[in-house]
Amino acid sequence: MTIIVFLRPKINIPEPMPYPHHGIGYMASFLRKHGHEVHYIDCAILDKPYSYVVEQVKQLNPDVIGITAVTTYYTEMKKLARMLHKLKIPIILGGVHVSRLPELSLRECGADFAVVGEGELTILELMNLWEDKKKRKTIDGIAYIENDQFIRNSPRELIEDLDMLPFPAWDLINPQKYPTKYYLFKAKRYPIAVVFTARGCPHTCSFCASTNFWQQQFRKRSPKNVVDEIEYLMNEFGVREIQIGDDYFNCDRNHVIEICREILKRKLDLTLQCPNGLRIETMDKELLTIMRKTGFYAFTIAIESGSQRILNKITKKLNLKKVYEKIKLAKSLGFFLMGYLMFGLPGENYESVRRSIEISKHLPYDVVALFIAKPLPMSNWFDEWVQDRDESEVDYDWFHFIEIESRLKYTNGKHTVKVPVDAYREFFLRPIQMMRYIKYWVYTFHFSQSVIAVTRRLIRQLLNLFNRK
Repeated sequence: MTIIVFLRPKINIPEPMPYPHHGIGYMASFLRKHGHEVHYIDCAILDKPYSYVVEQVKQLNPDVIGITAVTTYYTEMKKLARMLHKLKIPIILGGVHVSRLPELSLRECGADFAVVGEGELTILELMNLWEDKKKRKTIDGIAYIENDQFIRNSPRELIEDLDMLPFPAWDLINPQKYPTKYYLFKAKRYPIAVVFTARGCPHTCSFCASTNFWQQQFRKRSPKNVVDEIEYLMNEFGVREIQIGDDYFNCDRNHVIEICREILKRKLDLTLQCPNGLRIETMDKELLTIMRKTGFYAFTIAIESGSQRILNKITKKLNLKKVYEKIKLAKSLGFFLMGYLMFGLPGENYESVRRSIEISKHLPYDVVALFIAKPLPMSNWFDEWVQDRDESEVDYDWFHFIEIESRLKYTNGKHTVKVPVDAYREFFLRPIQMMRYIKYWVYTFHFSQSVIAVTRRLIRQLLNLFNRK
């Protein structure tokens, strides 16, 4: 048996979104199932300096330390790893960023191993062989540096049967310890928990890191397994709303329908939403109707751009002509809809920005989230973007989509548009949209919020839009 402490660094971005870390949750439960002792310190919700974290790890006296990070807090990973070095305990890195840049991550963090790609089988084999310093360097799915030479072993095959994994270690990633509202999202009922029903996406959107991380393979859990976890969360943690975290929840419409049927069969009293985005063009009345009956009340439509030219360039494979028809159908069934749009995608210009702003106003979204596109490591776009750059000189703090102030300007010679601020202003400062936004706050009102607090926040946000230049 080994003792391992997992850590997630602080999330240092304008709008922190500390979801429970399901990757660590799954690895923790899988290791426990096979006899290892696991602890977890989530610095994203721990309002303490890293010196305190180091002392906590020291008291636990583990055999191994595991740190995971996505690109947006890779800098924090480096800080944390370097401080933990004084404990002289081996460090293993993991996550999407590390999987794309294992050598750089190992050297900059001074870590001993990197887990590349899907982590459960790799971390288990590594822990099982931990005492054998020779054999542990031979397993698939790891990378390390020996005698200043970078070594990357053969990739690990993906898990075929996701039902073989136990539920995440929810006692370590207790949903009640995390914020009840994520960026621009509110829930209808509380407490909430995020559940993943599948992994991967078969599409090839050039800006997406998930596509390559999961090797473009879509794998799903059985409907019974999914609903067993939902029922467990309801019984053990009092969860009353589920947010589906899948990259592509409706990739297999029959899978969604079977999950809905299983929830209905058990008569579970809960609400559900899909904040991570659905492919709207593949939705139909039968699917939307059973989702609504089951308790789904909101989902996101990530069209990314109002320009078909841009969508084709980033291989989004979305036909904008079909979007309005499907959104109109969803609205007729009573769904609350959020739109995702990104600015700064390859080939962007003034005309494409204007098309995105206009489509956001034309479609009956209740609210929108506007992002500045970045070539995230592990995406195809990053591979092109980084060709003429030194990966060690890149400022990875820059790689987050969320921008509060304008970061991009586009002009046609006569007119200039600044995004995202101008886009937000045009979208929200319309009477019909103000009414939708007020409805959004009322619709998601719950007992812990007063009417005064909601009103103050709404007024403050609208004033910010008026005052921004």
